[in-house]
Amino acid sequence: MKRFIKFIDEHVEEYFMGFFLIGIACVMSIQIVMRFIGMSLSWAEELCRYFYLWSVFLSISFTIKKGIVLRVDLLLSKLNLKVQKTVEILLQVITITVFIFLSFYAIRTVAGIKESLQTSPAMELPMYLVYLIIPASFFLVAVRSIQQIFLIATNRNMKVEIDYSEAE
Repeated sequence: MKRFIKFIDEHVEEYFMGFFLIGIACVMSIQIVMRFIGMSLSWAEELCRYFYLWSVFLSISFTIKKGIVLRVDLLLSKLNLKVQKTVEILLQVITITVFIFLSFYAIRTVAGIKESLQTSPAMELPMYLVYLIIPASFFLVAVRSIQQIFLIATNRNMKVEIDYSEAE
C-alpha cells in the first residue's frame, strides 16, 4: 500500500496529463479519418476541449511539484541561503492561501452549475463534471505547496541548476 501511495504521489499528474494529451491525439486522428470518409463525430471537438482544459489545470500542480514554476528570482538568488529558504516558504504559504481561497469559490461555482442541471451541447455530459477539475486542481496545488514547504524545511528540495554559459 505504501508503494502505491508513493507511486500516486510521484506520478498522478503526469499520467493523467499524458492520458488526456494522448486522448486528444487519438480522438482528433479518428475525427480526421471520419471527416475524410464523409462522417463526422459530433462530440470529438468538445471532448478534446475538455481533455485540454483538464490537462492545463493539472499542469499547475505538476509545476509546483517539480519546482518549475515560471518566475523571476533575481533578488532571491542574491540572498543568503537561510533567507532564501524563508522567502521560499513564505511564497508557498501565499500560494496555499490563494489556492485554498480559489478552491472555496470554485466549489461554490461547481455546486451552482450542478444545481442548474446544465449539460454540454454535443456529449450531454453534466457540466459540473467538466468544471470539477478546477477545485480539484486548486486543492492539489495546495497539497503540492505543503509538500514543497516540507521539502524546503528539511533541505530535500533538489532544484537542478543549468549553466547555459558552457553550452555551445
